[in-house]
Amino acid sequence: MDTKNKIRLYVSHPIRGAKGADATREDMEVNNELAIKFGEALQSEFPNISFYVPASHDEFVMIGYEEGILTETEILHIDCKITDRCHAVVAYIPENHVSNGMLTEITHANKTGKPVLVVDDTSAVASVQRYLEGLMI
Repeated sequence: MDTKNKIRLYVSHPIRGAKGADATREDMEVNNELAIKFGEALQSEFPNISFYVPASHDEFVMIGYEEGILTETEILHIDCKITDRCHAVVAYIPENHVSNGMLTEITHANKTGKPVLVVDDTSAVASVQRYLEGLMI
């Protein structure tokens, strides 16, 4: 967990989306851009919270995957380790679809006792606000 006393939330989001293994590079770039913009909107709304958005680091991951250095299983293992350093997981479902990777992250969060907030563009701010208010009790 973050040792700087700052609340940190992991933003789980689809990369391949509903197309799964059939997603093209362009599909993944569109999904990543959507997640990045979502994370920026959250960061703007909650400037004192740290949000980890995997799409913001996808260039490194994609090179490792395409070069055969990282497998999908290894990438998701690392993502789950990052969730361990966060207070909660925000599962962002812009198309009302939970991808296989998201399911892995959500399942890990549940097993390790992390709250999971499932949100879309319209429910995100209210859900995160309720979670933060719950921390203040």
